[in-house]
Order: sequence, then structure tokens, then C-alpha cells
Amino acid sequence: MEHRILLRASGWVAFALSVVAWSAGGGLAAEPVRSARSASKPSLKEALAALKTPPPWFERTAVSWDTARPWKEGRIEIRRLLALGTQAGNRQAVKLTWLYRQKKDIGNGHEYPMYLFLAGEIAWATPAYEEYLRAHPERGTHAYLDLASCYRHFGEYGKAAETLQRAMANVPTDAWRVSCEANVHDGWGDLLAEKGDKKQAREHYAKAVALYPQSKQPYGRHLLARRAAKVQAKLDMLEMASLRPGDLAAGRYAGTSLGYTGPLSVTATVRSGRIADLQVQHKEKIHQNAPTIIPRRIIQAQSLKVDAITGATVTSQAIVDATFQALKKARRK
Repeated sequence: MEHRILLRASGWVAFALSVVAWSAGGGLAAEPVRSARSASKPSLKEALAALKTPPPWFERTAVSWDTARPWKEGRIEIRRLLALGTQAGNRQAVKLTWLYRQKKDIGNGHEYPMYLFLAGEIAWATPAYEEYLRAHPERGTHAYLDLASCYRHFGEYGKAAETLQRAMANVPTDAWRVSCEANVHDGWGDLLAEKGDKKQAREHYAKAVALYPQSKQPYGRHLLARRAAKVQAKLDMLEMASLRPGDLAAGRYAGTSLGYTGPLSVTATVRSGRIADLQVQHKEKIHQNAPTIIPRRIIQAQSLKVDAITGATVTSQAIVDATFQALKKARRK
């Protein structure tokens, strides 16, 4: 296991035991998970202490949308603003979401924390998801997975593990059960891979890949192969998490992967055994500037093990995987 992060010993032992128990039993672990937190991540406690809702920038953020229009129209405008991938667009989207929530015209409420999450307001999204799931524990595997991502953002790995346990305990019992179980296994793989437990990450990713084709969900079956391919790409990535100078032959290499909305490609330029440039071609709509930020992080670190952009996790992972596919061609035999 890699030791890039520092954890309290008792917290890590409880976390590991909970994962083993969950994996062996196929359900919620009997032993509660204590907090296991990475010291290298931002502090959730400090972020929540500094959080003000609404935040000070609300007064400086002008919105032209008429909130007298119904939520079914407002939510489309919010998604358009998020798709801009700019701070201004994100803040306008968050403000509109807040205003609709204040007038109690926001559907069943699941989109409130979701849009905070997609806008990168992770400290705000965390308690919003907690509140939503307390009220609707049976509603939405996606909400649990987003909350687990929020906890991972702050290095709260124990809380992320607990959330994934709850997600599996509350998967629907209808035709969506299999695909939701696959989604949770994918979430476990992400958590364990981030912690450096590649063996268990592989097991969960492999389980997700096997489950997706078995789903009998009433619609969206054409997307299941794409989901399985995305998880398979993560499995492949575990084989090449870091790069060493001199491993790569000079040249330009192309790789592709599946983003949130479709294929995404990366052209990698290698000089003197190092990644010199990465160019991303994509059609992603809500990406939080990941096509610029992720290549920059890879080049700076000379590694594929970089943090994803919270709120654009799928796009971030696709960029990393496409880079991996390109660099496989460059790797010296």
C-alpha cells in the first residue's frame, strides 16, 4: 500500500475491517466505521466552520433569469450555466438554485445538493446531501455516491465508507437494483484506489464491470456498455499509476476514452522521456474546466495519479484514462 497520506492507526484499522466485512458479507458491515481522515486533504471541519449560506458573493452575483418561471424551466437554465464551466456561470447556477429552493419550487429537492456539487461548492453540498439523505434514505444511489465523493474530497475516508455502505443497503429492489449495485461497487473502487488499496479496488471494479451487462433496467440499457467500459478503464489505470523519466519514447501519441457525454481524446507529446504537452478534444457539457486543469496536473506531477475535479469526476477520469491509453503507446519495451 502506498503511504502518501497519514491516518490515525485506529481509524484506518476500523476502515479496513469495515471494507473486509462489507465485501465478505455483501452488505452493511456490522462494525461501525470510525473516522479515518487524510491529513493531506482540506479539512471538512474547517470548511464547514467557514461556510456561510448564502455566501457573501451572492450580493455580487447578478442573475437575469425570472424565477417566477417554473422550476422545470429554471433547472434547464441552471444546467446551461453549469455547462459554461466558469466561476461566474457556477455562481449564477447556485444562486438560481437557492432562490428556487427559498420559494419551495424545486421538485423533490434532490437537485439542490446536486447542483451545489456540480458547481464545486463541496463544503456546502456536503451538509445539503446529508440533510437530503436523512429525509429520503431510500431515494437515489446517486446522492449517496456524490456524498461519498464529497467526503473523499476532504479526506474523510471513514465517512465515505459509511456512506457507501448505506448506499448498498438502500439500493432499489426493482429493475434498477443491478445497475445501482454496480454503481456502488464503482464508488468503492474509487475510494480504495485513492487510498492505495489496489487489490480491493480491482475486486470492486471487476464486480461493477460484471454487473452492468446484467441490468434489466427499463430504459438506458444502451448506456450500460459505456459504463462498464469506463470502469474497465479504471482497472487498466491501476497498472500504470505513475511514470518515471525515461520510460517514454519521444513523439506524439493519441488515446481515447469515454467521457460523460461521449468519446474524449487526448494527444500526448513526449520529449526527453517526459510528458511535455497534453491536448484534450471533447464534447463535455459540464466539466468544471477539467480539460485544462487535469492535463496541467498530470504534466506538473509527471504522473497519472492526480486528484479529479469534484463535480466533474467522470470527465477527469476520462482525461486520465485517455492519457494512459496514449502513453501506453509511448512506453519503451
